[in-house]
Amino acid sequence: MTTDPAHAFAGPAWDNSTEYPSLQSPELAADLERAQQLIKQVGELAARLAPLVPRAASLNAVEAAEAVRVAQQANGLQEQASVLLSNVEIYISCALSVDAKDAVAKSLYGKAQATGAALGQAYNAVTQFLKLTTEEICEAYLATPTTMPQRFAVQQERLLREQTLSLPEEDMLIQLDVNGPLAWGNLYDNLSGTIACEVAMPGQPSRMVGLAEAASLLSDERDEARQAAFQATNKGWEAHEESVAGVLNALAGWRLDVYRRRSRKQSVHFLDGPLHAARMSRETLDAMMAAVREAAPLGRKVLALQAQVLGKDRLGPWDLFAPCPQVGETTWRKPTFDEAVAIIADSYGGIHPEMGAFVRMMAERRWIEGRVGPTKRPGAYCTHFPKSRTPRVYMTYSGAMRELKTLAHELGHAFHNWVMRDMPLVHTDYPMTLAETASIFGETVVNTALLEQAKSPGDRLSFAWAQAREAESLLLNIPARFAFEKSLYERRRDSTLTAADLKQLMIDSWRDWYGDALSEMDPMFWASKLHFSIAGLSFYNFPYTFGYLFALGVYAQRERLGDGFFPAYVSLLRDTGRMTAEEVAAKHLGADLTRPDFWRQSLAVSRRSVDQLEASVRATKT
Repeated sequence: MTTDPAHAFAGPAWDNSTEYPSLQSPELAADLERAQQLIKQVGELAARLAPLVPRAASLNAVEAAEAVRVAQQANGLQEQASVLLSNVEIYISCALSVDAKDAVAKSLYGKAQATGAALGQAYNAVTQFLKLTTEEICEAYLATPTTMPQRFAVQQERLLREQTLSLPEEDMLIQLDVNGPLAWGNLYDNLSGTIACEVAMPGQPSRMVGLAEAASLLSDERDEARQAAFQATNKGWEAHEESVAGVLNALAGWRLDVYRRRSRKQSVHFLDGPLHAARMSRETLDAMMAAVREAAPLGRKVLALQAQVLGKDRLGPWDLFAPCPQVGETTWRKPTFDEAVAIIADSYGGIHPEMGAFVRMMAERRWIEGRVGPTKRPGAYCTHFPKSRTPRVYMTYSGAMRELKTLAHELGHAFHNWVMRDMPLVHTDYPMTLAETASIFGETVVNTALLEQAKSPGDRLSFAWAQAREAESLLLNIPARFAFEKSLYERRRDSTLTAADLKQLMIDSWRDWYGDALSEMDPMFWASKLHFSIAGLSFYNFPYTFGYLFALGVYAQRERLGDGFFPAYVSLLRDTGRMTAEEVAAKHLGADLTRPDFWRQSLAVSRRSVDQLEASVRATKT
């Protein structure tokens, strides 16, 4: 393995100029201004509908006909405004991801968020009317070609009618969102992009790096580099632990207060909202988590095998992204960004040539951001511009196997967006549970291809190492996050939690799932993991385990379907925005997600990857 600096392997800058020339361009300003004009028109129409909302279920024929007409007009304008506003907001967010200190982007982002809240408030009367009116009136609204695609989305909203507050209360919640949860989420984002860590390694002068660069060092071949990066990252967050504790308390407290308000007719649990957003039932969640709990020893076995290879009794938390050390003869070396793209394109192309061509197109059009930078935010994501219907991938690439897999993961998301680009926008709004299908499928495809092409026992060990790591992450780390967040909400109902409380909750959650597989727990994971501080949604964790196991179930169909697999796979992806998770599974896999059997079958696939790691470890010792 090489020890080249991360910058030697760094990926390219993405090109978003096809959307707007710059943050201060007339084109961006025009879209924002046009969105504001449309919002005004939406508000004028909605104001005519608002008086009818309190008695939406008992309108006479004349009132119903007028209400439907107004709602349809408002919907058309709202869709136009939403596309423009989303395009602007995504462009600004992309700029902030690369440079969290960009003052112009920060100012514009606040303006865009406020405009988004104004759109939500302007359209709220229509939303509440469709939620509360009769089935007959709702069907009349859905009877036109332009509104017909909204059937699934509208029906999903109508499931929440018992939780609906009065129109003024709903308006107030939307208005307060900007200076409530969104403001706290922005605070966390600003911190994550500006915190500097002092990384000190034995025999070398210490240096200051950003969190994203420190995170890339967690994949370093050198144990001392990983440990130094881990300690520096946690020390950096400890200096701001009171701020992050404030963020978590505010977000959880806000949500719990809203749930209490919505519990007038029936009790609203803190998991009800995340499950509805994930379009899955509590029965499915319970069945999945029960199966995962049974399989926890599988994840611990991965850590034990990796510790054995690294010559340790137990791994430290800084070793969770450690690359496989060179054992015996190996031809594998860190791939440059272009080489990583080629590996992924060839692997995707093994499923179907269209998938390989898509990966190459993403790179050629520079729709991937992969640089190493001091003010880049940590993490990786895929987004897409609604005007052009084109995806973008964001990450920091420095040549590690972990980053190759991250790139494969995010390109899976991008492919999901790409195959839906001709569909009504409302049908492309899929939940996180099903969103992870394409991304984890993509990772699995690359992992499998690398293993099949391995030329030596050392190579096989390296690739089996990377594949088995998914079992550890999705069967231990993600459930530990879920356990932590569940405990956070249970405790937050009664009191505010201190930073010390949050540290202990995290230690307890990790210990519950990792057992004695690690030398120590990570007490600052609640601060360093950005998922806990996302303003727009909570429990950004269990959908990953869902996606992992569901994707394995999808991948298992390859051999059975043969040449018919690719069209069936695309068909499944195209249904993810217009069906529940259970409906997609029943239609495309013939599976019942509310029973542990499906999850156990997928876990059997995961078990095989762990068996491959164990066999590879044995092979390198002979």
